[in-house]
Amino acid sequence: MKAAYFRGNGAIELCDVAQPVPGPGELLIRVAANGVCGSDRKIFEGGFARIPGHEVAGTIVEATDGCVTPIGARVAVYIPRHCGACVYCQAGKGNLCPHKPGLLGWSTDGGYAEYMVIPDRNALPLEDGISFEEGVLLLDTVGTSSHGLRLAHCETAQSALVIGAGPVGMGAVAYLKAVGVAEVLVSELSPYRLGIAEGYGAIPIAADKEDVAGRIREAHPYGVDLVVEAVGSLPTIWQSFDLVKPGGAISLLGEYWGKVELDRAKSEWMINDITLIRSFYFTIPEFHENQRLILDGTLEVDRLASHSYPLTELRAAYDAFLSGDTIKVMVTP
Repeated sequence: MKAAYFRGNGAIELCDVAQPVPGPGELLIRVAANGVCGSDRKIFEGGFARIPGHEVAGTIVEATDGCVTPIGARVAVYIPRHCGACVYCQAGKGNLCPHKPGLLGWSTDGGYAEYMVIPDRNALPLEDGISFEEGVLLLDTVGTSSHGLRLAHCETAQSALVIGAGPVGMGAVAYLKAVGVAEVLVSELSPYRLGIAEGYGAIPIAADKEDVAGRIREAHPYGVDLVVEAVGSLPTIWQSFDLVKPGGAISLLGEYWGKVELDRAKSEWMINDITLIRSFYFTIPEFHENQRLILDGTLEVDRLASHSYPLTELRAAYDAFLSGDTIKVMVTP
């Protein structure tokens, strides 16, 4: 089969490798779509020993002993390698499983290939009417963002600021509008992404041309009810504290691996009853709930899948993503 490898410094090699063989309790899926993710930046530059790709949807072509997912089922891939037995897994919260040995596509070969092996418990069935591309969007783009927003009780907010309109940020915009948040403001550098946000009914703020804090304070002197940080940088994390109102909530969705030092005055972060949420991925029940929101027309995701490339043009897919003028880039074998 064809599979891609990241060799470092942005080099991608398409290789012919043996088709993987599933073991007991595992499935073989024929990959239909894989989403380009910002978390791949490090391995795109530094290289990676395995086949990358972790936002995957496809069709089951082989099921081994112990599997309940049938051959022919259309599925999305839930990446936490959860145990299936602990109290968290039994509640559908595999994202919180304390026994997970890693993530699919990171600790195992991933979806930038024609076929991929996954544990049976990691197969999330797609309902009729949900496309493979929508299945991919229901993972990191909508799944990760909506999980953090559910924890923030976003449906109670009247105003929200989304900082960063990449895939996760735009997933947050789509979900906030779906649950009826009246005023959603979006701070972003890319005019293309701001245009997509405006199409959802959000208020665009060009972060490189406008005074973001001034715009927010003009309309909301005390700050907004909810800030969604979807960049993953220390300046935007602190901007979240600056622009949320007393009693409000901050949902940290962006990946930030550095040290966070509380260098603001106490009055700006400590004594304002701020709820700070750092969430991880999503629960399995939420995946099914989000499918229903798409099918009943409440959650509109079509414009989130902005570009598509075949696996043979994976480097072009990453070039497009890195330009900043895309939302979710799809790769199809």
